[in-house]
Amino acid sequence: MGNGEMPFAGIATFFKAPHVTRPTTADGDVAVLGVPYDEGTTSRSGARMGPRALREASTLWAYRDGTDALYDGEARVQLMGGVRWVDCGDVALGPQQTAPRRLTAVLERLQPVVEAGLFPVTLGGDHSILYQVLTSVSRARKAPFHLVQFDTHMDYWDEEGDERYSHASPIIRSQEHGLVSGVTQYGIRGLHTASDNIALARQRGVRTFWCEQAKDTLVDDLVGHLAPGADVYITFDIDALDPAIAPGTGTPEPGGFTYYEAKSILLAIAARCNVIGMDLVEVAPQYDGPGQLTAMHGVRLILDTVGAVFRRRSALR
Repeated sequence: MGNGEMPFAGIATFFKAPHVTRPTTADGDVAVLGVPYDEGTTSRSGARMGPRALREASTLWAYRDGTDALYDGEARVQLMGGVRWVDCGDVALGPQQTAPRRLTAVLERLQPVVEAGLFPVTLGGDHSILYQVLTSVSRARKAPFHLVQFDTHMDYWDEEGDERYSHASPIIRSQEHGLVSGVTQYGIRGLHTASDNIALARQRGVRTFWCEQAKDTLVDDLVGHLAPGADVYITFDIDALDPAIAPGTGTPEPGGFTYYEAKSILLAIAARCNVIGMDLVEVAPQYDGPGQLTAMHGVRLILDTVGAVFRRRSALR
């Protein structure tokens, strides 16, 4: 171990990274921020514990020396060589905070990270946090970007129980408020009602790859519509994975991607586009088994994606 400490020892920051509340590029290249909030759920709560579970799971891979590269023999690539991580801790959110107060709280923590030039990785929390996250990224960058969504659900409900900012609505709200230039969805499945607004999403240009369709489509064809070099933000709801491997989530649905299927799409996006940030949401560890497989899969996909992002950046220098 680079610092003589075993992965299971010490403080469980993400990837055992230094804890830096207000980082700059002098501190790191990737900044992790937790948003432990799940009052936007419409089914089982528990995702407020997601950031903590993901951090603990991340220590499984915290064994490299300094910023040495890790080798993925299956993909035959080096990843994260020279890439420095920092953990910014969590956004402070109290119970029953209104949507405007949640927005302010996330903006105050995340927008400066993006403005400072670090790559943001946000840990949820339920998917309602995406609206605040995208607002922060949009205000910091002051330029349009495409949203890529991995999910079981379209998250295009106009409202649920008269609430317009639940985890059922971040995509429709973000698109209506002009935070993204376009939306691509991978992995959508399950049973839908008129409230899902499938036709409205299609009318507004949302491109949806249903899960079974995506599984039967070549990866190059799944990402071919994305403009090469385009700015892309990735939001990954863990329920996009098959609950057989990721049961720890609030609204699971039979079917879903395997780890390898999700990874292949993520790597293809990162190789083709300029990924500007990502989040991983809806991990609810109390529905997981003792091995915490859901958090483990989530962390590995984060590491795979960040590795691919910086591999592309290095190749373009």
